[in-house]
Amino acid sequence: MIKSKKIKTLALALSAVIVLASCTSNREVPTLLEPVGAEPTFRPVEKANMGQAKIIIGNVMGQEYCHFYEKMIEIKDIYVSVGDYVNEGDILVEANLDSVREQIAGLNSDLSVLNASHEADEKKYEIELERLMLQKEEAEYNKNLGFVNEDYVKSFDKTIETFNENHTYNIEMYEFQKRKINESITDYNKIVNDGIIKAKKSGYVTYKKDLKTGNTATAYENLVTITDPDDLYIVSNADTRSYNYSKYPVKFAFIEGRKVPITEYAYSDSETVFAKAQNMYPIQRFKTEEEVDIKMGDYILLEFYSTDKNDVLVVGKDSVNTDDTGSFVYVRADDGSLEKKYFEMGAADEHNYEVLGGLEEGEMVLYTQEATLPKMDGQYEVKLKTFAQSETAKGIKYVEESTHSYFSTDEGEVDEIYVTELQEVKKGDPILRIMIDSEKGVLVGIENMIKSENRDYDNFVKDAEKEYEDLNKTISDSASESKQSVARLEEIKKALADPNTSAADMLDLAKEKAELEVDTNKKAYKIKYAEMDLKVLEINKDIRKKQHDNTIASLNRQYANAKKNNDGTGYKTIYAEYDGKITSIPVARLDKVNVGKKLAESSYYFDNIVKFGGSHDPEPVGYNYTITIKDDTFDAEVIAGNNNTFAHVFTENGKVYCTPPAMDLNTFYVRVDDEDFFSYDSQFMTVEVSYDKMRLDNMLTIPGNYLFTETSFDKKEYNYVWVLNGDEVYKRYVQTGMDQRLGSMDKPVIINGLYEGDILVK
Repeated sequence: MIKSKKIKTLALALSAVIVLASCTSNREVPTLLEPVGAEPTFRPVEKANMGQAKIIIGNVMGQEYCHFYEKMIEIKDIYVSVGDYVNEGDILVEANLDSVREQIAGLNSDLSVLNASHEADEKKYEIELERLMLQKEEAEYNKNLGFVNEDYVKSFDKTIETFNENHTYNIEMYEFQKRKINESITDYNKIVNDGIIKAKKSGYVTYKKDLKTGNTATAYENLVTITDPDDLYIVSNADTRSYNYSKYPVKFAFIEGRKVPITEYAYSDSETVFAKAQNMYPIQRFKTEEEVDIKMGDYILLEFYSTDKNDVLVVGKDSVNTDDTGSFVYVRADDGSLEKKYFEMGAADEHNYEVLGGLEEGEMVLYTQEATLPKMDGQYEVKLKTFAQSETAKGIKYVEESTHSYFSTDEGEVDEIYVTELQEVKKGDPILRIMIDSEKGVLVGIENMIKSENRDYDNFVKDAEKEYEDLNKTISDSASESKQSVARLEEIKKALADPNTSAADMLDLAKEKAELEVDTNKKAYKIKYAEMDLKVLEINKDIRKKQHDNTIASLNRQYANAKKNNDGTGYKTIYAEYDGKITSIPVARLDKVNVGKKLAESSYYFDNIVKFGGSHDPEPVGYNYTITIKDDTFDAEVIAGNNNTFAHVFTENGKVYCTPPAMDLNTFYVRVDDEDFFSYDSQFMTVEVSYDKMRLDNMLTIPGNYLFTETSFDKKEYNYVWVLNGDEVYKRYVQTGMDQRLGSMDKPVIINGLYEGDILVK
């Protein structure tokens, strides 16, 4: 029978009474006698996991397949909705090919101008290099006359070297720009040739881009996610940057009431490097090393151990003594006597030593403790149970799925409205008409840009013509002056050769001759420089003409695009793009509207699917979970959610892609089977939603009054339980998940130290 009393340190009747102080005491141990006095306590040698587990809450996901365009593009339509099951090859998205063709036309024009600019730059390079060589030649001439020194002449060598280096860089930049434009043209041509995106894999649609705020998609923006429910893995609640347990040797997932080994489902080196370069880090993921029964949406407890000492034989530190021979414990024999046993000690943690040899599982070992033994007023058998954390979110906004908004592309005035709110419309039905503001309209704006470009070009041509005249005049004047100088030099030469010329005149003529020769040389260089300037001017006139033509062509394309749906009388009619119901008309007749102003909104239900979100964002809601919509208590199944901020990183056809996370976060999609739910008229209904924000199946949970806490000398707190072993109890340390909000002191989840079937007492 177990007595309930305070036991300080175990007292044994020895030839001299001794006290077994600490687990590492080193003393001479006398012959043991039968125990008397305080009743000894024993604990079995048993298997356990050493060390404290680090915990992450994981979630089961299907392999996701992102669908996107590689260039910025206008989306014509997305033909699937969240919750759809699609087959590989089904059409998902279609691009607006008119806008794509406009992009291609613009890129081809850009390429033409780029090539022309490069050709012009090459011509100007040859001219400017010739100019530098000529300047060096002129410097040599002036050096010989004593006007400049040798260093000045040599400085042109450095200038020419730098000029050539810049030319090499400019060629490389041109090749880079040309390559990028050609790549873009290729990508856009691919879209034109096959402007639809088809499903890469069969599965469920778990995300689609919301087009109600605009139909432009950026390059690599994820438009539709298909999730394969048959290819499952586990994701953590951390991305690859914040995940810290890669070097932990032991990793488990707690599934079906047992620890299942897992490995990191690693990204390739190229994927990791690319994601880091984009500063977009994907979610950390794992695979189980054996087949298990899990499904999408399941929450999974992930455990990480810094040591590989798991499921090893251990003995408590409070049982161990040492002497000169080694480490030993007192083992209770079958007749109740105590036997001193030495054992081989291995690794250690806060409470236990690993047993490498000398002890066997199940042997009852004497241990010391100061805790009050339980009163034995209750027993509890440890069982696997479901742990759930419930949440109620208020002010959650219900938003109809498949909403499409219509925006003004012009500035003007609402002239006519052809529909009313809640009216059913067919694709192509007129919704409203805008009278375009003649002074502020887009067409007038483009016309003004065309006028401005023409004016700028005309001014350039006038300035070029003026410069052309000035340069020709410089050449003509310099040539005329040079001709006069040459004639005068001929006269001087004759005078210098005439024997009748006086000595004084000889000196004056010699001086004049030298000055004329320098001046004539300067004019010769001046003419050459002016001729070079003329060549550069002709090149600049040619390239400016090409740029002008390209700009006008681009503006004309914009003008033609802006005139779509314009009947030529200054009115533009907005037509329904989908069958559905008009849910909102935020404008009235005669209202002034600006570019981007929302004019109308239409939507429809699709297979009883609705979307929830709102300013009071809900916690992440698990896939396949059931939520309760109050006050009328409708049950709904969660089929998808956008409540994560992780990027997708993956490789297709040898190329690494990185799509950014979804923008409409903290929303979730549900399927409501009760048709009465859809009798609500307002799409902006706010409701109260209750749900499990986390649910862990087959967990070890115990009543809180079976969990006890002790504080060590260094102020650390440890949890323990009393385990019934036959007709006696012993203390066993346990690890709870309370630091991860897995339970509370009233109902804790036990991570380590308990097994299904253990009997606890209190």
